[in-house]
Amino acid sequence: MHDTIIIGAGVAGLAAARALQAAGRPALLVEARSRVGGRVHTDRTHGPAELGAEFIHGDRAATWALVLAAELRTIGWSGPRHFGRSGQILSPADPVAERAGALFAAASNHSGADISVAALLAELAPPNDPGLPFALQWLANMEGADTSLLSAAALSREHAATSNGDANFHILDGYDRLLAFMADGLTLRLASPVQQVRWEPGRVAVELAGGAQLDARSAIITVPLGVLKAGRPAFTPALPPAKQRAIAAIAMGHVAKLILWFERSFWPDFSALSTDGRVATWWPVESAATPTLMGYTGGPAALTLTALGEQAAIATGLDELTQLLGVDARAACLGGRLTNWSHDPWSLGAYSYSPVGMGDARARLAEPVADTLFFAGEATVTNGHLATVHGAIESGQRAAQELLAAMPARR
Repeated sequence: MHDTIIIGAGVAGLAAARALQAAGRPALLVEARSRVGGRVHTDRTHGPAELGAEFIHGDRAATWALVLAAELRTIGWSGPRHFGRSGQILSPADPVAERAGALFAAASNHSGADISVAALLAELAPPNDPGLPFALQWLANMEGADTSLLSAAALSREHAATSNGDANFHILDGYDRLLAFMADGLTLRLASPVQQVRWEPGRVAVELAGGAQLDARSAIITVPLGVLKAGRPAFTPALPPAKQRAIAAIAMGHVAKLILWFERSFWPDFSALSTDGRVATWWPVESAATPTLMGYTGGPAALTLTALGEQAAIATGLDELTQLLGVDARAACLGGRLTNWSHDPWSLGAYSYSPVGMGDARARLAEPVADTLFFAGEATVTNGHLATVHGAIESGQRAAQELLAAMPARR
């Protein structure tokens, strides 16, 4: 009989386990993958490059306490943002950038009815507005969202609620070093998919693939929203109807990341290059040991890119860079890698976003059940820090504190 089982050794699960261990209540972490980290995963083919979460968002993000404790090196993400249209990088004086920024700001500060971002921008800009497609894809990238579903009202509330500060930062040593620091000293069971959670107040039986059973007094569920939507793990008895409605109401977003390594750098200084191509945004990867560009596409366009397959996506990215930069990118390329979180069986998506009509579903998802089942993960975040590593950290810490308050230590 374990005191607590934490299902999922992603960032939220690791944060919850660390909080419980610090309180003298060690937990068993059970993870389907053969590694920790979940949707944080570092490729080291040519130095650290992030297949999943990449940045520390904000100079006050909860991530910093761990980064500093682990003595990891970081660098600010800085430089100009460029725009590319029809295979050409636009002049800084081109009105596209200013117009796209204005529409982005309008969607992020909407104070009216609960309508979709796409509907809102259709009211604010004519169809031929040159900044409109860039603003829509910019928002799709940031939220991983279908902008025809993404709530402008929720987006505005979430932006207003954030307290993580400004700027973005790369971890030069790689996010995997932070995960190793977080996992150090914890009790882990990897490569152990959970098929079913049977529960009653004060008791949980976790059944693993292969038939093994683990028993505990409580469980913290940190399974990604996409997997919960797919009905995994199964709960017996079923989760309360309000919890099921919350899972259904929150949307799971899609992101494709395309890493390309090069023998030399042939691009101008920029922090981001937003385009109307199949790869929506490019940026240099500061942590890599060789010149590296990261291609990023969010929302439905991510599914279109990943449907090409890895080799065709790499070829597409190289073709688009060649046209944009006027250099034969293929000749300098050392290789590439495409990530597809939407088809990963233990993620089934990149991160959550808030669709029109979602209401208070995030708060309902976060609520404990019978002081026995507790819930964490970026989809449970209600303070605007959803879809971030620091939000996942905060959610794991919050779930641990809820468990400690509800289940005092046995005498």
